[in-house]
Amino acid sequence: MAAQHGGQWRYALTDAEGQLILAGITRRRPTLSEGRIPAEGGGPAPGRGGVVELHIPAALLTELTTRTGAASLDGQWAAVITDIAAQYAASRARDPRDGVGRQDPTARFAGAVLRRHVQIRDRTCVHPGCRCPARHAELDHTIDHSRGGLTTDTNFGPVCCHDHQLKHEGGWRLTQPEPGHFIWTSPLGRIYHTRPQPITTDLPEPLPRPDHPDHAPPATAGDDVPILWRPPPDPPRPPARFVDPDEPPPF
Repeated sequence: MAAQHGGQWRYALTDAEGQLILAGITRRRPTLSEGRIPAEGGGPAPGRGGVVELHIPAALLTELTTRTGAASLDGQWAAVITDIAAQYAASRARDPRDGVGRQDPTARFAGAVLRRHVQIRDRTCVHPGCRCPARHAELDHTIDHSRGGLTTDTNFGPVCCHDHQLKHEGGWRLTQPEPGHFIWTSPLGRIYHTRPQPITTDLPEPLPRPDHPDHAPPATAGDDVPILWRPPPDPPRPPARFVDPDEPPPF
């Protein structure tokens, strides 16, 4: 963690379906306990770049800040959670007509806040089947700016250079009926729908404990058996002995 303190720390708040609600940057960092601070001359060097992206369901953030308060969390992360919760509350208090990051909708180019929001929301180029990362794609106005298209999250999406050319010179048509939902129409009239994949997904249920006594988890004080515990493998069986049918039996 010490090597990542110098990077940009982003957060992505998601709804119940894992889709993006709010993206932003936190300047807070988790505090390192004394035992985790690398000794001088040892351990990884602090990073000067890169991105750390925190994925937090909005319901979980609300629970953490209202049930017992952020101060009762692990002290290392209390400042981070408090800062993200404050930004979330401020965004909910703003007029929705202000748009993402209060971006000027008539501007030709998007500001940093809108660019980051769209990149985190869509993750990749929005053309069907394209996996080009959004950070390497061009930010495209669904309705061209020259034709009155606004610079908003409802008219913006990452499109790689190749697919951008398909739209402008290859005869493909593009609409965005909802933010992040794109409808591509090919020159042959075929229609393709794309939408962003969920940023967060539900964790699988832990495996049930086996009933066999030889595969019982190790005894612990209380009910805190590690979820990732696995039973030990069965001992290897000795190899089968080859018996020559022509060999006389031993007497």
